[in-house]
Amino acid sequence: MQVIDGVIFVPGVGFNSNIYIVGKEEIGIIDAGASPNYVSHVLEKMQEFNLSKNNVKKLILTHVHPDHIGGVPGFVQTFDPTIYMHKEDARVLYQRFADRMRLLEGGETLTIDIFSFQVIHTPGHSPGGICLYEPRKKILFSGDTVFSYGNIGRTDLRGGNQMLLIRSIEKLLKLDVEYLCPGHMGVVRDGNSHIRNSYSFAKMAVSYTHLRAHETSLHIVCRLLLEKK
Repeated sequence: MQVIDGVIFVPGVGFNSNIYIVGKEEIGIIDAGASPNYVSHVLEKMQEFNLSKNNVKKLILTHVHPDHIGGVPGFVQTFDPTIYMHKEDARVLYQRFADRMRLLEGGETLTIDIFSFQVIHTPGHSPGGICLYEPRKKILFSGDTVFSYGNIGRTDLRGGNQMLLIRSIEKLLKLDVEYLCPGHMGVVRDGNSHIRNSYSFAKMAVSYTHLRAHETSLHIVCRLLLEKK
């Protein structure tokens, strides 16, 4: 599926993340799926759109989870790209691929062909999660920070943090997003409305967690009081 001219969507199958092919004369690939063999899906899509694998220069990873980086060895073998990843998530890959890695902090501009992406650090789902935003095209690659239809990335994995996720989504609320391209689920238009729904859901999830914690504490106090009688 072509999202806009120069952006191709490769839907995730099974445990694999979505993958995006960006550019034509110079190509960047966003995320790598879970398996080295998953590169075959990308090659098929490139052939469908008459894109040369020799033009692939960059592999950008939105975060460290295996469904997004497991395919890296296959992509490196096939395309020989430079790998871009936030420094907080890069340790897993750095020992093996240090010679080709460029570590991000957030705030950089990453150019791919005709696109200029703002790199936005969005921790919460993982410490080094990033989103990529192209203001002229109003397109956002959101990784697992937010998904379509108001869904959000889980925060119960190692390095996850509910409050950081909310602050990260607040950054996205300030953007003008028409095309939302998440790490899972489908690509949608009117991205701002989906991000607003994700923000509401994230805040509701935090409120529920705090309520459950309060209830648990209250139950403990009641039990101790009953034991004293």
